[in-house]
Amino acid sequence: MHRRILSILVVLPACGCQSTPRRPAAVATTQPSDLALQPARMDDVLKAVVDPPVGWRAEPLKASDKHKHQIWISPSGNTAYGVIYFTMPWPVGQDLALIGFLNQMKRTEGQATLVEKEPDDQLPGIRFVAEGGLYTVRTNLIIDGFQGWAFYAGTVRGKPVDNAELTTAEAARERTHVQED
Repeated sequence: MHRRILSILVVLPACGCQSTPRRPAAVATTQPSDLALQPARMDDVLKAVVDPPVGWRAEPLKASDKHKHQIWISPSGNTAYGVIYFTMPWPVGQDLALIGFLNQMKRTEGQATLVEKEPDDQLPGIRFVAEGGLYTVRTNLIIDGFQGWAFYAGTVRGKPVDNAELTTAEAARERTHVQED
């Protein structure tokens, strides 16, 4: 019982109204043809418009009753662009959702360290970088009521970072946006 009350007290301050997510500003001075991205398309499973990089391999969809996770892997295998759509039992703020993301990363990778975090009204959401046991992810996190999205560009830790692949993954992440209602 005390645990339930503590959970409610932790969640309540983070709850609140969230504005409707908007499309983030496009990457300045970069044309879609320069980015080697596929044409934008609506993905009804992820409830987002996605722009996967050309020539990147889509992994099988990872799914549970609470999330859908699509990953596209670069030719080197060391860089990824990913989209996670998730639902929550109650609406929470971005900071609590970030804690949940990091906890899940720790469960799956053995560790999760928040490297940096900054709010971004253009998402609206937060941008963060986190290092897990296996991957470093550069993520845009958006929360809207009972649902949320994490769009990320990831690299394998301990392997050389291919800057061209990372730039492409980051461009795909920036062009990804939530489905308009």
